[in-house]
Amino acid sequence: MITMLKANFDIVPEMRDSDELRNSQLLIEVGEKMFSYVIYHKEQRRFLGLRQYNLDYTPGKTMLENLLEIITNDELLQIQFREAYVIYNYTDSSFLPEKVFHIELNQPVTEIIYGNARKGLMLSEKVNGWKMYNIYRVPREIHALLQRKFASGNYWHYYTLLLSEGQIQPAADEQVIKMVMRADQFLVAVFKGTNIQLIQAYSYQTPDDVSYYLLAICNRFNISQEKVTLIVSGLLDEQSRLYQELLKYFLQVQWDRLPDSVKLDAGFSAFPDHYFSPLLKMALCV
Repeated sequence: MITMLKANFDIVPEMRDSDELRNSQLLIEVGEKMFSYVIYHKEQRRFLGLRQYNLDYTPGKTMLENLLEIITNDELLQIQFREAYVIYNYTDSSFLPEKVFHIELNQPVTEIIYGNARKGLMLSEKVNGWKMYNIYRVPREIHALLQRKFASGNYWHYYTLLLSEGQIQPAADEQVIKMVMRADQFLVAVFKGTNIQLIQAYSYQTPDDVSYYLLAICNRFNISQEKVTLIVSGLLDEQSRLYQELLKYFLQVQWDRLPDSVKLDAGFSAFPDHYFSPLLKMALCV
């Protein structure tokens, strides 16, 4: 008997087979350890469903095999949606100023920073609202699989959309750190006024690791722990030790929020908005 991978989070659309569903957008996030997707009806500004899977917890199977199993057997992914978007959340990503960007630099810059042990497909894109390009590397076989399955797919990098104008717009005198929490990794985007200082993912094992990295970032970029706004999203709860650790060091900690104009179907009410807010807000940008 074949054991199908089960979704960690499973918010099933209320209307399983309808024109409303087929007229929606499918937004997929795929990274080193995770595969997620959200179904969004653009005209209604309404989110209909979401699923999230872990890709790395199956002994003896590669992530590619796990991904193939999911997209073959997940019944919602068999629907012909109006549009499909793929967001790559791989950490081999760098930013180059627009004035020096050239596509021939993609590979050498990436290999200087991340090495050449991992061979992959080089992609690049303009970051809207910023005078820079994101160049990044994705596994070639995973890109080929997603291209076959979602022929009309549009491709972006997670960091590009995290920086898009709809996500965050600090004022000239603001200091902001935007955090996205995962089970063993967190992503930070650091802003001083209207300038981006850093966007990077860090692995962690304990809450102390997270506070250590954040304090080091504040020290490096001369950011005030008292004044900086820490906007937190992802899999974190108020009662967790990690959240309490953040409150020890930062005075202005707030959960990421969705725009008031967005509607969520009933299944989303079982979870705090900030669990999925980065991906949901990306759906508003594409």
